[in-house]
Amino acid sequence: MKVSEVKALEKIGWAPYEEIQNPTREDWKKSYDAFVKLAQEKPRSGQYPNVLGYICFYGRHTGAPDYAEARQWFEKGAERGMVESSYKLADMEMNGLGGPKDEEHALCTYILLYYVLKAEFESGMYNGKFADVALRMGRLHKEGKSVYQSDMEALGLLLEAQYALELRKAYDFYGDDAVGKNIRDLINSCEQPDEETRNSHYFGMGLGRVSEAFITPEHDLAFMIQTTEEGLVRLEFRRKRKDGSKPDKVLWSIAPAMQCMLTDFVVVYAADVQMIWNKNPGKAVVCDRYEYDPQKNMHCFYLNDEPQCRLMGGDYALAMDEFFYTGVRDSMGPGGDVVM
Repeated sequence: MKVSEVKALEKIGWAPYEEIQNPTREDWKKSYDAFVKLAQEKPRSGQYPNVLGYICFYGRHTGAPDYAEARQWFEKGAERGMVESSYKLADMEMNGLGGPKDEEHALCTYILLYYVLKAEFESGMYNGKFADVALRMGRLHKEGKSVYQSDMEALGLLLEAQYALELRKAYDFYGDDAVGKNIRDLINSCEQPDEETRNSHYFGMGLGRVSEAFITPEHDLAFMIQTTEEGLVRLEFRRKRKDGSKPDKVLWSIAPAMQCMLTDFVVVYAADVQMIWNKNPGKAVVCDRYEYDPQKNMHCFYLNDEPQCRLMGGDYALAMDEFFYTGVRDSMGPGGDVVM
């Protein structure tokens, strides 16, 4: 097929999305036929099977959904690397639409996509599909489907989805208005913290959440330990990129405060810490693994399997007033980098 023929078919296929206002069923039928030909002509492209999956899922060309055909197209799209096809196929597996129900496989797909797309988002790729997957993870926790039920966990994920969608608005994606409505509706359906809780300056948290958020295959966790005049231990956590280049920011949601942001570091204060051991006193701790020993109430940090720091005991709280906001949105304030 000539390039000119491909472009002509693409023009027909995308017309209901880009050119035709209030497309008719006949417009969608022409679009479907064009994309079928393109999918056959370009067997390595996941884009055409993906859009065909959507057309069949909503029955735009026939007036009635065809879940079996939609699932077949999404399977092809997923095989060819389309993120949208992957999570739409997982949707169908989770609910048994168009084929066998497979909640376990669907959940694995959601989780894998969540971490991959979150890393891309944190690196500055705001035009990706992280919002859509975070929405799905939030819905699972709200419903307690295949995961534990928790409105607070759901809120944290939905706030991430809402934040990511806000930054994606500049790219004007088809269907984002509907995605935004789904996010808002789910947030409103969750039990939400009262105003006094939202305005708190400190929120209790475990150090495991810090390590989970900051440590990636590309990043170590780095932190300084200080003791305040009041006898509290102050821990300032950052990312340190393994290759020495500028680290990515960290997406951090605080469900009790109903906030979500990209940040360079978080500050945690601890009371009643019984013992601090630092392999290199006075210097930043750098680690690639964290473990908690409940029998000894010991927080252990390792680098290449060598212990770097141990903290015994302590009640840990996130300091809201010490967040370092990025410059992604004007309302967040200025950004910057601090070398540890």
